[in-house]
Amino acid sequence: MKLLTKTSQIVALALTLTLAGNATEVKTELTEPLISYTSSDKATGDVKAVYAEIKAAWGVVPEPLKALSLNPKILRNQWEFYKTIGENKNFEPKMTTMMRYLIAEQHQCEFCVGFNKGMLLNMFKLSEKEIIAMEKEPSTAKLDEKQKEMLLFMLKSTSKPHDVNKDDIAKLKKLGWSEKDIMEGAKEAIDMAGTAMFIDTFKIL
Repeated sequence: MKLLTKTSQIVALALTLTLAGNATEVKTELTEPLISYTSSDKATGDVKAVYAEIKAAWGVVPEPLKALSLNPKILRNQWEFYKTIGENKNFEPKMTTMMRYLIAEQHQCEFCVGFNKGMLLNMFKLSEKEIIAMEKEPSTAKLDEKQKEMLLFMLKSTSKPHDVNKDDIAKLKKLGWSEKDIMEGAKEAIDMAGTAMFIDTFKIL
């Protein structure tokens, strides 16, 4: 899985940091999820195959993905989506982590907040002060103009989608983003919002 090499390293390290409890602020006590799904040791067929691919790429199979095993086709499709998004090298990992963190904050997904804050603190060396400032005003994010405008667009696509207009698209194009990039950026952000809601709906983590 060469296309996932960089993304895999990032996710694997983030999982290590998060599971070790470094710099996370997940306060909710662990509870049993509201639905039952296939554990790694009981997986068969394509579920087992997808789990193996995920583990090879990320080191572990995250619980939210395991929950999709109730419908193996959805599990496979979601994994293929992650692999495809990972092919786009125009999105800086720091920017997409900021996006996930800020969307998690919007949806009050404690696990997602802790996971991505751990990445921002430990991998990208942001300070608590910088993170707090970014929460209050995303435009303070320490990114170059191109990455920052994509971040703001991704956030807008999940918080105020009806306000997105042709000027937003034109601004991104002027900075060098293609329509493919813009579409994938919105799709990744919207998927993150859905993941946060999915996790909290079923109390998965």
